[in-house]
Amino acid sequence: MLSKVDNTLRFFNGIFLVLAIAFISTLLSTQNHGSSRVNYCMFAAAFGLLTDSFFGMAANLIDFLSSWPIILFVFDFLNFVFTFTAGTVLAVGIRCHSCNNRRYLESNKIIQGSGIRCRVSQAAVAFFYFAAFVFLAKMIMSAISMASNGAFGSGSFMSRRKRRSGAGVGGTTGGGVPTISEV
Repeated sequence: MLSKVDNTLRFFNGIFLVLAIAFISTLLSTQNHGSSRVNYCMFAAAFGLLTDSFFGMAANLIDFLSSWPIILFVFDFLNFVFTFTAGTVLAVGIRCHSCNNRRYLESNKIIQGSGIRCRVSQAAVAFFYFAAFVFLAKMIMSAISMASNGAFGSGSFMSRRKRRSGAGVGGTTGGGVPTISEV
């Protein structure tokens, strides 16, 4: 089972990604011509929602999935990269000017002359960045978990080393069983 902090971050990130999908869906449904940037943003949001929220639900139900921190780290890393890239790609595509500037609205290929599309795309950029930084925080938490529990949940090199070097009763290590050098 995942920690409460991890589940809380997954919940808020799910909300951010659902809102990003809603904004990108609005851009896709009102466009005059296709934009590969908007299509990539939809992929990044859907991938993030699938791997973060649905994997989180599965990891809470199946202990095997939550016991391997490497899986969480890989998903969090990929989601961070994809959502940060989606926010950046969309921000560069719309160039984030004032939505009241008529010349800006008419010249932008993503906004296509619409003030509503301008505001929707700026909101999508904000939610992609919110999601990216939540993924970054979760990635750091997963890295800390990997350092303390090992990549596959069996204990890290450092924790095994500490157990071996600590002398217990009668010159043995903490478990009471002598090591090969003590025999």
